[in-house]
Amino acid sequence: MTLAPPLTRILTFFPYFRANFALMATVIVKLGGAAITDKSISGTLSPNIDNLVDGVTRAYHEEFRPLGRHLIIIHGAGSFGHPPAKKYRVKSGWLTLRTEEGKNASHSSNDHARRQLEQQDEVKFGMALTRQRVLRLHHHILQRLQDRGGLPVLSVSPYDTVETNEGTLTEESSDRLVARVQYLLRQGFVPLLFGDAVLDRAWGATILSGDALMHKLATRLPSVRRCVFITDVAGIYTRDPKHCADAVLIQRLHCHEQNDSRFHEQSTLNGVDDVTGAMKSKWQWAKNIMSDAHHVSNVIICEAATSNKAMAEAVDDITIDDDVDLACNAWTIILR
Repeated sequence: MTLAPPLTRILTFFPYFRANFALMATVIVKLGGAAITDKSISGTLSPNIDNLVDGVTRAYHEEFRPLGRHLIIIHGAGSFGHPPAKKYRVKSGWLTLRTEEGKNASHSSNDHARRQLEQQDEVKFGMALTRQRVLRLHHHILQRLQDRGGLPVLSVSPYDTVETNEGTLTEESSDRLVARVQYLLRQGFVPLLFGDAVLDRAWGATILSGDALMHKLATRLPSVRRCVFITDVAGIYTRDPKHCADAVLIQRLHCHEQNDSRFHEQSTLNGVDDVTGAMKSKWQWAKNIMSDAHHVSNVIICEAATSNKAMAEAVDDITIDDDVDLACNAWTIILR
């Protein structure tokens, strides 16, 4: 008769089982453009970028790696990519100009064709310039993560990996992206992606945001448990904290149906859904992630100063329920 293994043998192998169980857990961190660049000055890094990188690398070495966790990093374009993309209208591409100009043409066909070609060339130049500026920022981030933090970071270029159709990732290129990221994770690397200008089947080109990449990876990778947005404010407030002194940080939001009383009580629904600009986009992407990726436990929105702690909190396996006191958390956590 085979006897049960001694308790000492079970305890000996417990760290092994724990580490291999933890391998299934992945966290995606988005370094927002407002956190890594000075958006008021084109092509300028944030003065706090080194502190942010140090916080990310510290979380990786102290919280992620010891437990066999995986980390995916995505960064935005900030003041490097946004100005040329906006100036040259890269997001709408160059093929859309053909239809728009054709509707409004009142001059000769030769003049119209020449003007159309010039406008398309401007957009194409804008796409190339946007990519050059974004790659410059990408190299800054890549170098700091490697040189300051010693992270095994490998770049994954969206332009070289995916394409879109009317602004949406095609199924084939989504498969390529997910397969590439999964392979790097299995090999023990930290994939580094970024918002990028990409080719579009219908428009010629468009901008694929880092938030869209996070959503795609969160929904397609079942190992993803947490998503963390790092930006220039502590989270979602009742009012714009940059202009309103009485703005209050909302520490917890629930993505329940909009008639859920707890949602109204804790977040002031109208105030949250009326936020403008980048934070409104973050809130919408967070809701989409929680809605479309049921394996994701929560989404955190935080600022660079607290990112290290927020990332460590986000990687915890425990389920945060309604009885947990979040008063000490200086960020917004979004739950179901």
